[in-house]
Amino acid sequence: MTEFKKVSGSLEIVRIACLANQIFGQHFSRFMPRPQIDYILDSYNSFKTINERINTGGYSYYFINSDNRQVGFFAYCSRLGDTFEITEIGMIKKQRGKGNAKKALKFIREQAEAAGQRTLKIKVDKKNETAVKAFTALGFEEIGEEQEKLSGDYFVEKAVLALSLEKHKDDEELADV
Repeated sequence: MTEFKKVSGSLEIVRIACLANQIFGQHFSRFMPRPQIDYILDSYNSFKTINERINTGGYSYYFINSDNRQVGFFAYCSRLGDTFEITEIGMIKKQRGKGNAKKALKFIREQAEAAGQRTLKIKVDKKNETAVKAFTALGFEEIGEEQEKLSGDYFVEKAVLALSLEKHKDDEELADV
């Protein structure tokens, strides 16, 4: 059974940072050099950054639990206007393909709709073809591209994907994601 637990407190933030390190180390090493992965982890998934995001940035972080084990996590925040941005989503390697991420997206969608938001948005590294394909299969459409400069000579080319909640409100397939 898949459940979602909101992150609160320092110990849980440490767990999220460790989980991010495990997940991104496993997954991104296929298309990204380790120094770039380390920079991303330090910049976006360190204890300090996650703590600041939760306490002052309006971000919500959740564990994805399956059979009482932490198998992944996600984060989102409400942006200006009517957009919910998914800022993080990751699943440990052995748990991919089991439907937990789809259930997490359904949960995020429900949170966005309850908050009166009209759009879900996510930015995905374009080299992460698996993620781009997964989100587009769920109804997300590419609405743009961004290039982000990391440290040194590292850049990340991102696909900006969005899902209109109003457009898909009655779409059975997405409602059952």
